[in-house]
Amino acid sequence: MLLELAHVEVRYGAIRALQGISLGVDEGELVALIGSNGAGKSTTLRTISGLLRPTHGTITFDGADITNASSERIVARGISHCPEGRRIFGGLTVAENLRLGAVSRPRSAAAGIAEDLATVLELFPVLKERLDQAGGTLSGGEQQMLAIGRALMSRPRLLLLDEPSLGLAPLMVERIFATIAELKRAGRTILLVEQNVHQAFEVADRAYVLETGRVTLEGPADALRQDPKVEQSYLGAGGIAVVS
Repeated sequence: MLLELAHVEVRYGAIRALQGISLGVDEGELVALIGSNGAGKSTTLRTISGLLRPTHGTITFDGADITNASSERIVARGISHCPEGRRIFGGLTVAENLRLGAVSRPRSAAAGIAEDLATVLELFPVLKERLDQAGGTLSGGEQQMLAIGRALMSRPRLLLLDEPSLGLAPLMVERIFATIAELKRAGRTILLVEQNVHQAFEVADRAYVLETGRVTLEGPADALRQDPKVEQSYLGAGGIAVVS
């Protein structure tokens, strides 16, 4: 496994947000985490990327223990996090936001950075038209493209995507997931948190279901799609998870 979480527990004060979860992602795989609000999905990604510290358990990436590593070291090792809500820098231009994604790379990587920028702009042509435009003036869908593009600029071995369809119109959701499918075909390794369970299952190789900080189901996406519990809880409303 490229990424392994073993019995990871995370607390917010007295609240156990993650209650001993174990999961893994193989290189070249797209793995989805699904579950309702408060299940622990975003907490899992934030813990992997070093924004939260586990109180128990271990996180291993490419054979190295990163359980207590800083976010900077984790990015340098090859994990990039595209957070929920996009979190772009609205006052900076599109070009400046993208360059910030490569800030952890050495100056000697200038040629590779330029190559990656060209790849991102090919993936998202609309960003090429808006390079000098402030990120905050983009539409929600364009900001999501920018957030994904910024994450790709670190040339990650593992891309963490947190709710990429959140708040987007249906047509833009289709475009974002077409891009995710393209990244998968290109061999990217992706751990995806997504409320649109139907779309997640369309692109995922495997999936984990989280409920109140625990993994309650796991397996191939096609098999979980047909699981009665998943169908009743998450696929009954056109594939949009119930997030009350």
